Amino acid sequence: MRTLGFSLLLLAFGGCVTVERLKPLTGPEVVALAKEGKSSRQIIEELKRTETVLPLQASDIVRLHESGVPDDVLDYLQRAQIDEIRWRDWYSQMYRSPLYRGFGPCPWPYPPGFGRPYGGGPWGC
Repeated sequence: MRTLGFSLLLLAFGGCVTVERLKPLTGPEVVALAKEGKSSRQIIEELKRTETVLPLQASDIVRLHESGVPDDVLDYLQRAQIDEIRWRDWYSQMYRSPLYRGFGPCPWPYPPGFGRPYGGGPWGC
């Protein structure tokens, strides 16, 4: 009986526990890191830590390059974006969801880092 009460108490308080997710970096924040003199490795580690995946167009990459973002960081951002698209495509094919086809925001949340090569990213799936 005591174990049952303890288990119910854990379940009640377990619902209150939240996992704090770091906010992904934005393009201007990446530029600021580069202008602060951070190395490519340091910027990439920060991108990984914050699970940042930026949906960049070619003009965005050019703008980041002209703003002083190192080539290694731009290469990482492009690989992260491609892997994100591949993951979304795989996920949509794997689960055949009528609500989600791999593009745009996902209609449901996911656990952080749920099987994605670059972590969670700003999107829901």
